Amino acid sequence: MSATSTIEWTNATWNPVRGCALVSPGCTNCYAMRQAHRASGPGRAYEGLTQISKAGPVWTGKVRTVPELLAQPLHWQRPRRIFVNSMSDLFHEDVPLDFIAEVWAIMALSHQHTFQILTKRAARMLAILAAPMFRERVAEHLLRLNRPLDYNGHWPLKRVWLGVSVEDQRRADERIPLLLQTPAAVRW
Repeated sequence: MSATSTIEWTNATWNPVRGCALVSPGCTNCYAMRQAHRASGPGRAYEGLTQISKAGPVWTGKVRTVPELLAQPLHWQRPRRIFVNSMSDLFHEDVPLDFIAEVWAIMALSHQHTFQILTKRAARMLAILAAPMFRERVAEHLLRLNRPLDYNGHWPLKRVWLGVSVEDQRRADERIPLLLQTPAAVRW
């Protein structure tokens, strides 16, 4: 996680999930798995999440949630565009639904920031965000945090941008229609 970022289209990164799995040909060029490998030694943040292959570092397919990082955006006072999980995919099949709801609760409370979420798992994103119970789960987490249930009158959250990454026309044809069906204030 970083309060600043060198990624040209964002200001900061927030990584409450670590690790990923290869799901399409575009994953072979993933900068995050190479970067994570540098921090994968014993006792380090990405330990056990990458391994060396003939092509270099690759994800092992394991993910780890990092609950202690959930509140980080609440401490950033200056408004930022925050890339959520620049080093993972929030919609990885092993990220628990309840954890995704916790991430959404933090985003709901962080009115000063804009959150940018990018995934290759458009089908799971649609299934979760289109389910009526998801908003209820987010509300439950807000109540646990003793915070008022306040979405500023907007659902989906207007400061959460949802996007899909596509590496070729086949993946564009698969992922973009799913993105267009996903409840979102901004799609990219």
